[in-house]
Amino acid sequence: MTEPPPSNGGEARQNGRSGNGHAQSFLLSQVVGWKVRSRAGAKLGKLKDLVAKDDPKYAEVTHLVVGRPYGDPSLKVPWDQVAEFGPQGVVVQDAPKEPGGYAQVDPDEELLLLRDKLLDKRVLDTAGSAVEVVYDIQLLLVEKKLFMVAADVSRHALMRRIGLGRLGGGGGPKDPGAEGFIPWKYIQPLASDLTPTKGDVRLTVAKNRLGEIHPEDMADILEGLDREERIHIFNVLDSKVAAATLDATEPRVQREILADSSAERVAQIFSHLSAVEIADVISVMPRDQAEEFQKMLSGNAAARVQELLNQHDVPASVLGVRRFLQFPGDLVVEDAFVRFRKEAPNTLVVMYIYVADAGGHLRGVIDINELLQANPESRLEDIMVKNVVTVAPETRRGTIEALFRRYRFRAIPVVDEAGKIVGVVREKDAFSTSDEIRLAR
Repeated sequence: MTEPPPSNGGEARQNGRSGNGHAQSFLLSQVVGWKVRSRAGAKLGKLKDLVAKDDPKYAEVTHLVVGRPYGDPSLKVPWDQVAEFGPQGVVVQDAPKEPGGYAQVDPDEELLLLRDKLLDKRVLDTAGSAVEVVYDIQLLLVEKKLFMVAADVSRHALMRRIGLGRLGGGGGPKDPGAEGFIPWKYIQPLASDLTPTKGDVRLTVAKNRLGEIHPEDMADILEGLDREERIHIFNVLDSKVAAATLDATEPRVQREILADSSAERVAQIFSHLSAVEIADVISVMPRDQAEEFQKMLSGNAAARVQELLNQHDVPASVLGVRRFLQFPGDLVVEDAFVRFRKEAPNTLVVMYIYVADAGGHLRGVIDINELLQANPESRLEDIMVKNVVTVAPETRRGTIEALFRRYRFRAIPVVDEAGKIVGVVREKDAFSTSDEIRLAR
């Protein structure tokens, strides 16, 4: 679970509890101070704190703490009495007449108060070393519930806390997975004796492993959750991570996730998937939804996806992806690593580097593992494999599958009549099961 941006969380209402499967993200520092009133319009006070129930997967908010003017004791309002929650204010149900309206906060009651007990706490890793400080808390409003999903330990949060939000680069939520957010799932159960001045927050993993959840592992997590929890987790994923996770989940889960995602969210996810992956996803959807998702595509991507959906034995020109690593032969290994680190995050094929001349003509290929073992001063043309197995743009899928079975490659380049590399077919795309899934739908 990582920090969820509003743009990826769907089109939740700006004021009102999300009840349509979409999510809205807040920071604790944003919501504290919001005005609280009843449905009848009575002013109760301002939001002072939130009470949460700790849980290994996420912490769920159970009560609002409403500070009242003139020194009156704060009120403890159950979350299920909240009708609207947003920047325009918080609206709660009219206070029960018996006995005496909403309960007052008992100072002796042990409550997990997010602002009072968690902010400014040290974060300790598994070795007990202090690594961060909790400056803010990420909240997610979804399916009429409010969850605590991450601790914000970023410099931006520190700037906000000391009143220098503009210098910190803005006060709004950041992309999920951004540096400075620790997902709640990596935080140990909080000590029962935690107080504003006592206790620490401890991690369940070493700090350097926080960003290492593999998409297949995340897919396994999603498949084991109920629908509401699945929405919560998926909506807090960065769109790139969400795309890889969606691709790894089973068709039933894919259908549910996409049904609960906004058009904007789906478009963001599709931007990180190949045509084959998009076709796989669309193929498991009910026909009316599949048609809607296809309308989001344009140009070459739309044509390639349509062809994939219509037939199995498609050519390499359709199967191939366009984002691959293409380096010149005179580049030395040391510089190749610098370029690799820069280009790989936006590339769909990272296991091979294709060596080509200035005109794009394929000259050789280098497995990334071979590059790791090469002399840093060697040129790529000196360590590349020159006898490259390739396919033509018109080569059909059946032939490509046979090549993968024979050579055990992870990707095969697509080369045109002039010898230029125009795409790369990945093994996973050649053996895509989209047609079998579509026929079983």
